[in-house]
Amino acid sequence: MKVLILIGTGYFMGCKPVIPVDENPFVRFTGSIDYHSQKLNRPLRYSVYLPAGYNKENKSYPTVYLLHGFGDNETSWMSGGKIDRIIKELEEKGEIEPMIYVMPQGYNSYYVNRFNGTLNYMDMFVEEFVPLIDSLYRTKKTPGQRAVVGYSMGGYGALILPVKNPDVFSVSVPLSMSFRTDEQYMIESQSAFDAQWGPIFGAKGSTGENRVTDYFKMHSPFHFFADEDAGSFSAVRFFIDCGDDEESLSFTNNEMHALMRSKNIAHEYRVRNGAHTWDYWLKAMREALMFIQTNFDGVAYADDPAFNLSTGFSGNIEQLNFNGKTLNVVLPSGYSTSSATYPVMYFMHHTLQNRLDETKNIMSSLDSLQREKQFILVEADANEFKTPSNLVELSAFVDNGYRTKKQKQGRLLLANFSGASVAYHTVSDYPELFESLFLYQPFVDSVTNIPEVGFIYLDTTDESQSYSIVQGLYSDCRKQNINHQYRVRNGKDSFNAFMHGLNNSIVYLGLMLNKTL
Repeated sequence: MKVLILIGTGYFMGCKPVIPVDENPFVRFTGSIDYHSQKLNRPLRYSVYLPAGYNKENKSYPTVYLLHGFGDNETSWMSGGKIDRIIKELEEKGEIEPMIYVMPQGYNSYYVNRFNGTLNYMDMFVEEFVPLIDSLYRTKKTPGQRAVVGYSMGGYGALILPVKNPDVFSVSVPLSMSFRTDEQYMIESQSAFDAQWGPIFGAKGSTGENRVTDYFKMHSPFHFFADEDAGSFSAVRFFIDCGDDEESLSFTNNEMHALMRSKNIAHEYRVRNGAHTWDYWLKAMREALMFIQTNFDGVAYADDPAFNLSTGFSGNIEQLNFNGKTLNVVLPSGYSTSSATYPVMYFMHHTLQNRLDETKNIMSSLDSLQREKQFILVEADANEFKTPSNLVELSAFVDNGYRTKKQKQGRLLLANFSGASVAYHTVSDYPELFESLFLYQPFVDSVTNIPEVGFIYLDTTDESQSYSIVQGLYSDCRKQNINHQYRVRNGKDSFNAFMHGLNNSIVYLGLMLNKTL
């Protein structure tokens, strides 16, 4: 009787019935799934990251294959990269749709078949693994809905798998692609060659030209991009990204970009600040995933993204006559009531449409920096300044007319398009004049020696005609240990693209101005 009373009392006091616990709750990520490959005759693990609503809907999804680097495994994209954070962020913003992400174990294979047939990884991937994923998950089973992304060794896999199998994959996203030009391959240390390359492409233990086997050439982008018609690659959309601080891979990727440009093979190319790190690859993945989305949607990727141009600069632009040339000068706030001296930012401006409107747009971007760092801007028409002596005379004119810091550290030189030629030759001929040089999509008539300045900022776009000039300058900076930054962005030779570049460089302009204080 007491037991019944207690039960009844508990019921009437509002005790809730026990809700059964789902013993198999849906989780988006499943790591290290075991699978025995018949083609490899060995186990192969893979991880999967599913869309958030996968268990609630019956729809199919595109597939993105994420390939890891040398020495890593099928969990690295999640354990090291935390890629789910980027995916969730872009999904919540509506910038990408839900997709299925598959991360296979790569076995240090470089994702190709070994020359001697002992590990036919590419055959397994295309003929066995992709069909397996398509059978286990609700995937969209067409090449137009499959992409391959990879970093380092996986970057090469992300290139070679779609190139050799365009009937399976339509999007290639190599990040910091690990590969070698013929020249790099021939001088690779013997230990590195024998451990990393010889087992895959053959010629283990060999040196020099003997390493460049026919099998290597079959799998080298520096051979198949050069030898085949550009139409052979028209079904694949390429997004290639590599940091400017990579030891040798930045040169490799630069050369591949140059080769693809010369062969008219459509692609996107990016170089940003960074090295062989997760921090770099995750930043790259934001644009890479949006690139993948546009291609899954069948939409052309914007090749000259708009910049929010505004000619609403409210400051005062003084126009002066200098030897028959018009200068636009912008003084910092408080100049007229101060007795201080100021650094000077010289800008050799190649006008594309309306010079005054473009100067106002430039000042709109630099306005906050000028308020903070207090500098004088002198803008000159690049078409009127053809020789280094013109800039020497100009700096003397400005020093005489304004309260300037007259040491080298007090002068920065910026130039875009054709204005870069006189800027480059001025700092080459008069190294005592400027401390830093910022070149945006530079058209330089000839490159002889790297200027002796404290810092060089090189900026261009992947479709600019100046790409080879910038690559050469970057290479010289690296070889001579010149302090520099190097960028390749999305865009053409346009004022829009230049403004993106200027805006991205503001932090470095600020750092150089700090040295003048």
